[in-house]
Amino acid sequence: MTISKKIIGGYVAILSLLVLVTSVAFFALKQTQATYDHFLNVDERLLEAANELRATTFAQQTYVRGILLYPELQQPNQIFLAENDRKFKQTFEKMRSLMNTGEGSTLVDNLETLQQQLQQAQQNSVRLALEKKDEEALAYTIKEFRPRSMALIEKATRFYERQAKLLEKARAELDEKVSFYTLTLIMAALFAVIVGLTIGFHLSRVITRELRESIAQLSASSAEILATTTQVASGAAETAAAVSETTATVEEVKQTAQHASQKAKYVSDSAQKASNVSQAGRKSVEEAIHGMHRIREQMGSIAESIVQLSEQSHAIGQIIATVNDLAEQSNLLAVNAAIEAARAGEQGKSFGVVAHEIRSLAEQSKQATGQVRTILGDIQKATNIAVLATEQGNKAVEAGVKQSAATDEAIRLLSTSINEASQAATQIAASSHQQMVGMDQVVVAMNNIKEASEQNVAGTRQAELAAQGLYEMGIRLKTLVGGKDFDTEPVRRP
Repeated sequence: MTISKKIIGGYVAILSLLVLVTSVAFFALKQTQATYDHFLNVDERLLEAANELRATTFAQQTYVRGILLYPELQQPNQIFLAENDRKFKQTFEKMRSLMNTGEGSTLVDNLETLQQQLQQAQQNSVRLALEKKDEEALAYTIKEFRPRSMALIEKATRFYERQAKLLEKARAELDEKVSFYTLTLIMAALFAVIVGLTIGFHLSRVITRELRESIAQLSASSAEILATTTQVASGAAETAAAVSETTATVEEVKQTAQHASQKAKYVSDSAQKASNVSQAGRKSVEEAIHGMHRIREQMGSIAESIVQLSEQSHAIGQIIATVNDLAEQSNLLAVNAAIEAARAGEQGKSFGVVAHEIRSLAEQSKQATGQVRTILGDIQKATNIAVLATEQGNKAVEAGVKQSAATDEAIRLLSTSINEASQAATQIAASSHQQMVGMDQVVVAMNNIKEASEQNVAGTRQAELAAQGLYEMGIRLKTLVGGKDFDTEPVRRP
């Protein structure tokens, strides 16, 4: 069961207890109100009716005496007696409507019987007085009317005393009911309070225990996350440092490639110059018959040019070896970059793509260097042929005009070889230019990788801060639920 359901269940139980206490209080209040209403509407009104009955009886005596003693007031007293008779009827109707027990109804019947007898005696006394029989009327009043009137008053007095006792008893019963209902309400309230406190204490213990377990798990998880993010941050920092070093190395490779491109351009220019020289040599052969001395000088120049070409070919071989070494280093850097990209995970995918492109460029550079090696082999062969040709030329000079034709053929072959060397040098220059462009792209890519690594480092730092905040929040939560301090210490950032 979830914590929210447990809290809702506790509230429902406490509300049920409150409803129970409220129901008991409402029932007690209702019973007390009913008793009090009966006390006011029945007992008090019966006492009031008994008093009215006595007062009406006394008034009846007064009006009868007025008729007997004051003849001039007979007419008003008769009206008063008629009104008094009506009050008797109203009083008995009220008493009969209020009395709902057999004994009470019997008492009312007795009182009403006495009142009817008194009413008959009253009528006889008034009749005798109206007939001017004053002595008979007075005697009848004293003998019949007055005893019945006093009997009715005494009976009404006893009824009043009886109702007063009943009223006092009802008051005592009302006090007992109020005390009983008050005690019941207090007991119900105490029961509700005790049960509510028990439920609250139980829920507090259960919820606190679950919160402590959850917070302990949160603390352990946050500690692990914090340690992991710290390691990731350290790895990202190391990766950023490695990327910076790689960027610097690539920049150096770029400068080396630029230097190689300049050398290749120089070789191309030299080959072009050699081609021009070979053309001039052919023209010299045509004029060899007219100036052998001039041919000797030209052949010496050709020999020097061939020596320079051999030296330049050797320089090109060194450049090719350097380019090959750069390609090997680029391949090694690409492998290291791929490894670092794999370690970086999702953030290093783009870095892996760039590393793959670098590796491809390195493979292309190795292939180009292979081709250049082949061309340089051809150039060296051509230079050897050119050396042989110069030797033959020297012999031809010594031999004279007879060997001019052979010299012309050798120079023609030399011209062809030099043209091929010039084309190879042009290809080397173009390849070097392409490699230069590729190195520019590598530099841009490495800069992008460097920026991505820096962003990755910043992101891991933020994740580390978030993990630190999560760990501290776990400590605060455990402190809030009353737990002890954690045994584990928060991992500090390096």
